[in-house]
Formats: sequence, structure tokens, C-alpha cells
Amino acid sequence: MNRRIWWIVIGVGVVVGAAILIGVLATRDNGSTNKAEATNNLCASLKTLDTSVKSLTSLDPNTATKSQYQTDVTAVQNNWNQVKSDAQAVQNAPTGDLDSAWNSFSSAVKNVPNSASASDAVNAVSQSAKALSSAAESTQSQLSNC
Repeated sequence: MNRRIWWIVIGVGVVVGAAILIGVLATRDNGSTNKAEATNNLCASLKTLDTSVKSLTSLDPNTATKSQYQTDVTAVQNNWNQVKSDAQAVQNAPTGDLDSAWNSFSSAVKNVPNSASASDAVNAVSQSAKALSSAAESTQSQLSNC
């Protein structure tokens, strides 16, 4: 009977060891999956930001309304917040130029007086918006599998 207990102990030890090994290997695989998922999320949010910026810059200053301008600016701001959130999950995300372009764009938007016409507002932010779009595209190109 002593021998039987010994084999049970060995069997339980092997099962526990195998379970631990499977858990460790699964965690290592999830780490790379999570990195890829985080990069994919950042790529998607960069593309959405770029699209919203291009929507803003494509407004015709002669026919755009103040409401259209404000809606597009709000969309860019919301998409920027998503980019910042997604970038935090990507180790060493190349966002230096993008941050700088955002600061310029944000400053341009803040400097548009409330009394400005839609035409004046679009013209005032157009250059910095185009730079933001370019920075978003550049950042996408620096990420693998984007």
C-alpha cells in the first residue's frame, strides 16, 4: 500500500506540473497576442483620426456652416482621445511627431474666435489640420502590420 500512495503522489505531481506549464505557455502567447491587438487598435484609431481630419479639411470654406465645422472639430478631438488611449497600450509607440502636430492643431482651434465665420474657422485650422493628418499617416507607417 505504501507503494500505491507513492505512485498517486507522483501522478498528482505530474498533473500539477503539466497544468502549471500549460498556464505559463498560454500566458506567454497571450502577451504577444495582446501586443498585436494593441497595435491593431492604435492603427485603427489613427486611421479614424486621419479620416476625421480629412473631413474637416475638405469642408468648402465658401459653403461650410459653423455647425459643420464644430461637428468635424469635435470628431477630431474625440478621435484624438482614442488615439492617445490606444497609444498607451503600445510600448514605445512612435507618437512624438503626432503629439506635436496635435498641439499645433489644438492651439489653432483654440485661437479661432467664437465670432469667426465658418469660412474663417476652416481657413484658420486648415494648415495645422493637414499637418496632423500627415503625422497620423506617418505614425501608421512606423507601426508594424498597420
